[in-house]
Amino acid sequence: MRITTHIPDQIARDAKMMAENEKKSVSSIIAEAVTYYIAEKKKRRLGRKVLEIAGRVRVSPDAHRELEKGRMDSNDRT
Repeated sequence: MRITTHIPDQIARDAKMMAENEKKSVSSIIAEAVTYYIAEKKKRRLGRKVLEIAGRVRVSPDAHRELEKGRMDSNDRT
């Protein structure tokens, strides 16, 4: 999919330099960065959800299911 975006010049230069150093395309560097960002956001959301559930008097089975779901999602990325 093609997406057009504008990024600060320094970030563009850093991405180009990284792409050259890793012998990858700038597009693949940007895709990796966005993938990492999305994964981190999902982890944080899962963490907040688990903390909210765990903050109750007892840990419900929902907490265990959410943790397992997060672990399974993490395995999909490797």
